Amino acid sequence: MHMKRIAILLCLFLLPILTGCYTAPDTPNPEFRNSQSFAQLHLNEPDPVTETKPIVAAWIPYFTVEAMLTSDDPVQTESVVMAYLTSLMQSGVNTVFVHVCAFGESSYPSEYYPYLPAANGYDVMRLFSLTCEKLGLSFHAWINPLRLQTTEYIEAQSDDSLLQRWFQDSNTRNTNFSEWNGRYFLNPASASTSEFLTGVISELITTYHPDGIHIDDYFYPTTEPAFDETEFRASGADERAAWRRNHITVLMQQMYSAVHNAEPEAVFSVSPQGNLAENQKVQYADIPAWIGAEPYCDWIVPQLYFGYMNEKSPFNQLLRTWSELPRNDHVQLIVGLAAYKSGQQDTFAGTGANEWLETENLLAEQAADALGNTAVDGIALYHADALQNLPAAHAAALRQVIADHSILTQAE
Repeated sequence: MHMKRIAILLCLFLLPILTGCYTAPDTPNPEFRNSQSFAQLHLNEPDPVTETKPIVAAWIPYFTVEAMLTSDDPVQTESVVMAYLTSLMQSGVNTVFVHVCAFGESSYPSEYYPYLPAANGYDVMRLFSLTCEKLGLSFHAWINPLRLQTTEYIEAQSDDSLLQRWFQDSNTRNTNFSEWNGRYFLNPASASTSEFLTGVISELITTYHPDGIHIDDYFYPTTEPAFDETEFRASGADERAAWRRNHITVLMQQMYSAVHNAEPEAVFSVSPQGNLAENQKVQYADIPAWIGAEPYCDWIVPQLYFGYMNEKSPFNQLLRTWSELPRNDHVQLIVGLAAYKSGQQDTFAGTGANEWLETENLLAEQAADALGNTAVDGIALYHADALQNLPAAHAAALRQVIADHSILTQAE
């Protein structure tokens, strides 16, 4: 039975590769590296047989993206991206979170961000959106909304973006930026921050039409009062933590609305830390408010990057907590898993430090537990390189778990 299911899934993976074509969306800057091959492709009708569950996502971080862009030959670069994504599909992945803005620089042409030099002239949004469309992968643009760069780095950037113009003007710099430990952040307490981020999202979706926008867990960089003392005193608020949580919730609300105003069917997802208490107290991320009666995200993707033997946060306990957390029926729960810990020592796990070294197929076991939970809609694996580098037996075990929990439906 398992072999038959695997055969069906392989057909599903390979059929789009053999038959799928696509049309390039408009790009705002024709000078960015492109090959002519993209312009000659067209979309086919969707396959009548679809895999409806589970969502199996992989994060593709900025350092992986940049490593694919070193060639000046667009055809070669497209081939590298195609091969990488195809390999992920063969691992069972059907969704990718592609890091396109990690430190206040975009790897695509933008009115809001300066262009990332390491993107080597490529429009990464266009490159990945077209390749994912050809392969039948769900493509989500992953951005860090608040984290920027150091003073020296920002000063060296060109002045052709809104973010850079803000930095160069001392008034807008003081209002819209906050500095901590030598790095700037967009100021969560500034109304301009929400306006800026809604503009970023609108630009991304209306230009490239990704399946979603994804953000991770970089909100407030510190609990120290000095980060926002001026704004807090001016606000008249009584309690700093609640004041900060409200700012992040407002940002979530605005970004969620921006996604759905631009494209009602697009997904807005967020990946908070696995520990709910630390989200509230350290990141000022009010998860219950985000997924409650009027949700501010479509997917909640907690980072449950812990083993079963972790002294502070055992995986099974975290999974139970998140699966039992009240949430709007609209919000899907995708469990984030630590592929990067496989075969590594988990330094902060206490007596469970060697669990990832000594336990066979730990990642597959966690995937099975997550996907076997009726409250869970899928898994997400951090990160794609680690997934590709799993030992063969571990990768096979994970693929089997994914196959065992897949539901195939025939379109009418």
